[in-house]
Order: sequence, then C-alpha cells, then structure tokens
Amino acid sequence: MLRGILRMTILGVVTLVLITAGYLGGFGISRQLFPPVSPPDGGAPAEWKADFPVFWEAWNYVHQDFYKTDIDDSALVNGAVSGMVRALGDPHTAFVDARRAAISDSDLQGSFEGIGATVEMREGRLTIVAPIKDSPAERAGLRPDDIILQVNETIIQNMDVTGAVSLIRGPKGTPVKLKVQRAKQAPFDVSIVRDTIKTSFVESRMIEGTPFAYIRLNDFGATAPEDLRAALQQLMAQNPKGLIFDLRRDPGGYLNAAIDVASQFLKPGQTVLIEKRKDGSAQEFKAKGGGLATNIPMVLLVDKGSASASEIVAGAIKDYKRATIIGVTTFGKGSVQNVHSLSDRSQLRVTIAHFFSPLNNEINDVGVLPDVVVEISEDDIANKRDPQLDKAIELLKSQTGATSFQFPAPAQYLAFGT
Repeated sequence: MLRGILRMTILGVVTLVLITAGYLGGFGISRQLFPPVSPPDGGAPAEWKADFPVFWEAWNYVHQDFYKTDIDDSALVNGAVSGMVRALGDPHTAFVDARRAAISDSDLQGSFEGIGATVEMREGRLTIVAPIKDSPAERAGLRPDDIILQVNETIIQNMDVTGAVSLIRGPKGTPVKLKVQRAKQAPFDVSIVRDTIKTSFVESRMIEGTPFAYIRLNDFGATAPEDLRAALQQLMAQNPKGLIFDLRRDPGGYLNAAIDVASQFLKPGQTVLIEKRKDGSAQEFKAKGGGLATNIPMVLLVDKGSASASEIVAGAIKDYKRATIIGVTTFGKGSVQNVHSLSDRSQLRVTIAHFFSPLNNEINDVGVLPDVVVEISEDDIANKRDPQLDKAIELLKSQTGATSFQFPAPAQYLAFGT
C-alpha cells in the first residue's frame, strides 16, 4: 500500500516568503486524509514497456561517457522523475525531493527549529523581511533588508531558496554563522544559536482613532482557525463598528482551515467552494455554524500574493457580497493535489481537481478580482504607506457613518499562535 497520502492545495509562489526556522513557501495543505491508495498493479503498463529501455540506454551512456566520476545516482533518479511530471505541463503537479518535502511538511504546524526570521528572495539574494519578535534572529541584531550572503562556509547567492533555508534551519541549541550584508557596510558575521520558533498565524488590533477592528491572517496553518476565533472573540468584545480582514501575501494553507476561516464570516450552510474532478463529479464544501463575524460591516484586503486557501475565502466572500474586496487580483491558484509519500521520503504531488467559487467562477489562472482596485507603489512601500488599508478605513467610515473614535485604553496589538 502507498502510505502518507494527503489532500493538498498547493501554491506555486511568485515571491517566496519563508521562515528560516521553517519554510513558508506557500504550500496549502488539507488536513483531510484520504484512505491509503494502492500503487498501480502489474508493474509497467504494456504500452510503454518497449520504450523504457531508452531510459537505461541514456543512463548507461551518462555513466560511460560523463567526464566526472562522482555521479550522484540519486540526483539522476530525482531529475528523471521531476522531468516526467514537468512533461505533464501542470506547474502544481510536482516531484519534491526528501529534503524539500521535510521542510514543507513542517511549514504550517506553528513551530520550527531555526533562527526565526521572515525572508524572501530578491534578485537572487536571500533578504530579511523582518526578524520574528523575541527570536534568536532579533536578539542577534538582524534587521529588515539585511542580505544573507553565506551560511557557515556555504555561499548561498543564487542558490535554490529551499536549499538556502535548509542550511539555516537546524536543531534547537545548535549554532549557525551567517555572513550578512547591510546597506553599504562591509559584510560581517553573525553567530546565532537556533531555537524553537513559534509562528503567529493571526495578528489583530483595534485601529487607533477608529471604531474598526483589524485582523491579518498570515497563512492557513494548523491552528489558524482557532487563533482567528480567539482574536475575533477579543475584538468583538470591544464592539467594533467594522472589520478589516487582511489576506494580503497569504499564500494559503490547509483546505480545512479555509473552510473554518470562511465559516467565521458566512452563514451556516453557505457554499465555501466547489471541487471538480476530471470525471465531471463535483463536491460542495459548506460553511459551518458559530461564526463570530457574520453581520459586521467588513472589508477584505487581497493582493497578488493572496493564493490558494486565501482565494477560497475571498471567492466565497465575493460571491455572497459579504464584504467589499479591496486590492488587486489574487494569484490564481485553484487546484487540488494528492500527495504521495514515496519510499525515500520524497513526495509526488499530482493535481486531481480544480476548485471554483460558490457561483462557479474559475479561480485557477484567473484569481479573484477585487471590487475596488487599489495598488501599492514602490514609493508607497519605501515610505511605509498603505493606501489599500487607508481605502478600507475610508470605505468603512462611509458605510457606518463613523468619523473618529477614542478607546479608553491604547489599542492593543494582539498576536496569536505564538
């Protein structure tokens, strides 16, 4: 029997955002387990048995003629399988080697072992977006926009991003030395002792000077639904007049988490998504009861980094007109994969279905279009302006008649999942 089969919605990211303690590259994983699926019986299909010797012919010529002697046969096999699935022409059907599979499997569980810094690849250079609060990276003095040039003795410029992250990760209590470039300063070394990093799936606060609540979901991790519910309970106790739900740069997560998150804003029984398979069958997934924010005036923020599970929620909210969506068109990743764990702990991810919004709108390669298009320019980023959030506040003010509001105590910034 083939073991370890999960249903996954997997994102092919444009900008890879990750935690060095655990790679947050945007894999959207469902917690729904399929029964074990048997591998194909009978060995090689008869129609291609005659052609498979071509592989071994090529294999033998490589070993016979290649000028280097240290050929890595495992790498050749991995490359062959990767090429096979790439030939299908589906970017989300993929072979993932054991190292990458181990990293992605730990993505959304809420804790990792590493240094604790959010990073992204910029022009081939691993760049720190921000250190996580109270992490080894923060205590070591790492700053946003620092560039990691080297990990221990390995230069990582133009390295595969997952490979670079795997070098920075490591067991709690072990040291790692980074060579860092900061602005125009000379590169310098930073030694950091790795630790267990607990990630925050949800950030929430009351927006100062307004009666509006703000919640950001960083990804649809294992504890994201309960973290979101806890944040909503605290915020709703303050009687906000409106809610801003931020899914920008949220690459997705567990499918079940998407349904649970959508259920906080939709009425019980409303369709969250429709899943369609190649045999023409379709399955609807419904919102559950007990939502804490089903009636409050609401704005949803999205951008091109909102993908997969984020698009499930955005599509449902749009179709039911539950909120005004502000931002730019989302990523457009609307497919579902079966993930097969192979004997060497690598994974084969095979697209089995596409998902659609409740009104049967295609998401894959299309995305979810906002109701109000507001872009963020490079100048906005440089000057720390957020016109999308500003527009959301403006819209809620017009909808609710609110102007300004003073809370009896300073607004609290709440972070859950830590």
